[in-house]
Parts: sequence; C-alpha cells; structure tokens
Amino acid sequence: MKLRTWHLEAAVVYAVLIAVNLFTRADALEWLGALAVALGFHHASVSSRMAEAEAALPVPSVDCFRMAALYFAAKEVAWFAYFAAKGSYSALVGCAVFAVHPLWRRWYRARFPKVVTS
Repeated sequence: MKLRTWHLEAAVVYAVLIAVNLFTRADALEWLGALAVALGFHHASVSSRMAEAEAALPVPSVDCFRMAALYFAAKEVAWFAYFAAKGSYSALVGCAVFAVHPLWRRWYRARFPKVVTS
C-alpha cells in the first residue's frame, strides 16, 4: 500500500491525542472524546480535499463549497469555548488540530499542486 499524505496527517493527530490523554491521565470518557476528535479529523480531511477539487474546476459543481471554510471556523470557535469550559483536553487539542489543518493544506498544496488527469 502506498503511503499517502492523509496517512501521515492521521498519524500525527493520533500521536498528539494519545500523548495528551496519557499526560492528563484521561478517563474512559476522555478517550471517547479523543476518538470523536480523530473521526472528526478524518471527516474534515476528506471535506478539505473535496473543496480543493471543487476549487480546481473551471466551473465548480457546488457553488457553496466556499462556505465550508466559514462554517468550519465558526464551529471550531464554538467548540473551543465549550471544551475549555468543560476542561476536555483532548477535544481542545482537536480544536487546535482542526484550526491548523486548513493552513497546513494550503501550504502543502502550494508546494505540491494536485495534478488533475482526464
């Protein structure tokens, strides 16, 4: 199996979540939160790639794809405030991961443009 960028991204996310939960001596509920963060990251990762593909089209097939970034940012601000109030550390780390991921993708795509075939 060929190692893909998303494999490396996921490995970093898992490593950070596991480290935070071990450091904070997380209980079972916090581990469940870490799982939710990891699954949410996979959803965001797929979503960002779909938005990249739409942006690359001469005429996007879904006009509102640009709104995904706005909703994504607003959602993360609201979740961060909630998780900070609750003291849910793995979820707070998740918010940081989700905030950094779009920046990482922009940086990555600027250096490694997607080549569209067919």
